[in-house]
Amino acid sequence: MTNKISLFILFLDVISFLISHLAATFRGFTDFYSHNIYRYVSLAVSSITGLLPFSLTELLLYALIIFVIWDFVKQLSNSVKIFINSKDKASGSVSENNASVLRKSLKPMVLFARHIFFTASILFILYVFNCGINYRRTSFSSEAGITGYDSQKNISSETMNTGDTSSSKNDADYGLVELCTYLVENINLTEEKLLESSQMSNDTTLASGLYNGNEHPVISGSESQNRGDYGYDLPLSPIKLYNGAYLGETYASERASVTCLWETGKLGQKAMESLGTRFSRLSGHYPFPKPLINSWILSIQQVTGVYSPFTIEANYNRDIPYYDIPFTICHELSHLRGYMQEEEANFIAVLATVGSEDLYFNYSGFVSAWVYAGNALAKTDREKFSELYMKINPYTRQDMMYNNEFWDRYDTKMAEVHEEINDAYLKYNGQTQGVKSYGHVVDLMLTYFSENRSLK
Repeated sequence: MTNKISLFILFLDVISFLISHLAATFRGFTDFYSHNIYRYVSLAVSSITGLLPFSLTELLLYALIIFVIWDFVKQLSNSVKIFINSKDKASGSVSENNASVLRKSLKPMVLFARHIFFTASILFILYVFNCGINYRRTSFSSEAGITGYDSQKNISSETMNTGDTSSSKNDADYGLVELCTYLVENINLTEEKLLESSQMSNDTTLASGLYNGNEHPVISGSESQNRGDYGYDLPLSPIKLYNGAYLGETYASERASVTCLWETGKLGQKAMESLGTRFSRLSGHYPFPKPLINSWILSIQQVTGVYSPFTIEANYNRDIPYYDIPFTICHELSHLRGYMQEEEANFIAVLATVGSEDLYFNYSGFVSAWVYAGNALAKTDREKFSELYMKINPYTRQDMMYNNEFWDRYDTKMAEVHEEINDAYLKYNGQTQGVKSYGHVVDLMLTYFSENRSLK
């Protein structure tokens, strides 16, 4: 790699950096780019990468790791050979021109550093143009005409925790109770339909829990210890549904099959394309969402899915509980339309899943929405939360309990480090609440529900 190429790449890095800051300053520029350039570039690229049934991102990650290790070993070996060959064979000492010998022997390692610089630069440029700029675009809620939502004043994280007794807080509390009641009613109705579709009846239960502000629900210690006090036989026998998923999932349930993941991915595409007929900014073709072959690399970070700006792919963790897969698929696909704000991706996922023609997608959407809204309700009115929680039908509570148990296995230092990194990353990109922004989907749901009396 010549010095001219290195300088040119450095120039592109600087331009990308300046453009990312321009996007943060001028919303008009960002919206123009998102609507008129990124949209069509992403559609073209994702239409190609979407033809592959596997995650190109995952494959390239492994290839990159192998290349870096191979290149390092190769260049280090070359450096050692040059150094040895430069010795004075007669005396066994380094020749008089020590500086020249060192320069020659270090050339391979300098080449390795340039390879790393080149690779990192390409990734940085792709990130800026396929992801970073979009963090600063006009929000989906504004473009969709969802009035009354203020992303800088979040009901779920501020109003409910202030101890304020004003009418605005009372209205917010009442609206949240209404939303949670609506979700519980629809969870139960959907569960009953799923049971009917499987020609089964529900007669037993298990418990669930709260949302911890990341991407999955978590049960509190007291609930975990007392879940046998609810008067139910534990656990239930999971029921296999029409799509291969399980209702009332446990560790005894079979893992998602290739067929199940394939059909769920296709339904995810259909759900997002259907939502695009209602909201023009979401319209167009969506590529097939990719389950990672080795989802362990996401599980240890407590991550359900990830959008790849390098290949314009929606990737997700295939090992997560069944009910979370449809919601996660739609969340990641929403990023492909340039909506990077996490609360808005969650909100789009809620609308896509509950509005789907597929019953299990409806179930996924309502349960996921409850996890967020129920957590917010528990902070402001624990008694009301418990009352509504106890009304949730049995298999759903077992599903949520399994979800808690699944993530408890990965409650490690690695997960803590990832959360800290993700928090800093989101704040750098304008999401001032960091990882807490995932939970701000509650505010969007409250606004939408108050206007429509439904999430469909």
